[in-house]
Amino acid sequence: MGAAVPALRLQGEQRLYQIVARRIARMIEANAKNPDWRMPSERELAEELQVSRPVVREAVIALEMRGLVEVKGRAGIVVLPVRGNQVNFDKISADAGPGPFELLEARLAVEASAAAMAAERATNYDIAVLEDCIAQMEHETDVTLNNEKGDRDFHVTIARMTGNAIIVSIVEALWVQRDESLMWKKLHEHIHAPSVRPLWIGDHHAILTALRLRNPDAAYKAMARHIRNVSNELMEADERGRFAPDFMQADDGKSR
Repeated sequence: MGAAVPALRLQGEQRLYQIVARRIARMIEANAKNPDWRMPSERELAEELQVSRPVVREAVIALEMRGLVEVKGRAGIVVLPVRGNQVNFDKISADAGPGPFELLEARLAVEASAAAMAAERATNYDIAVLEDCIAQMEHETDVTLNNEKGDRDFHVTIARMTGNAIIVSIVEALWVQRDESLMWKKLHEHIHAPSVRPLWIGDHHAILTALRLRNPDAAYKAMARHIRNVSNELMEADERGRFAPDFMQADDGKSR
C-alpha cells in the first residue's frame, strides 16, 4: 500500500469526499500503465488516506457518477476505461452536494433529539398519524427507497410533534437535500429494496412504540438506532453481494 500519507482535512469550502475522490483519481491515473496494479478496497483506501470508510464510499460514488469507476459485486471497485488521455480533475472537483453519510450524520444529531422531545408532547392524534405513515410504508412495495412518501411523512411528523418550528424547518431541509441528492440516488441504486424495507419498517415500529409510551429516552435511542441501521446497511450492501446483477433484477428482467 506504500507509505502512510498525512490525514486529510477539509479545505475551504471543499467537501472531504471531493478531496478523497481526487486523490483516488490520481492514484488510478498514476497506475494506468501498470498491469499488476489493482484498485485497493474501500477499507484499504480508508487506511491509506486516513479517512473514514463513509468518506471513501462517498468519494467512490462521486467517481462512479463521473464514469471513472464502477462497483461490481464482490469484485469491488473496478476502474473503467477513461475517455480521453487523462482524468478531468475539474469535473471530479465539481460539487455534487452533501454526501449521503454526511446527511445521515446530521439527521442523527437532529432527529434523535426531536424524537425525545416528541415523546414528551405526543397526543393520541399524533400517534394515529404515525400509524398511518407506517401503514403507507408497508403498502409502498412498488417504489424505490428514494421515493417513499410514508417514510418522509413519518419523520417530518415527529419533527412537528416537537412544536418547535426551527426543528421542523431543519428536518424538512435535510429531507429535501436527501430527495434532491444525486449521490443519494446513486448509492441507493445498489440497495436491494425488498431486503431492507422490512428491517427499516421494523425500526419505525420501534420508534412508534417508544412515542406511544411517552418515553423520551427510548424514543431517542430508537431513532438513533434506525438512522445508524440505515448508515450501516448502505456501507455493507456491497459486502453482502447486493451489488451483484442477479440481485438488481426484478422478476420481469427489468432493473430495479
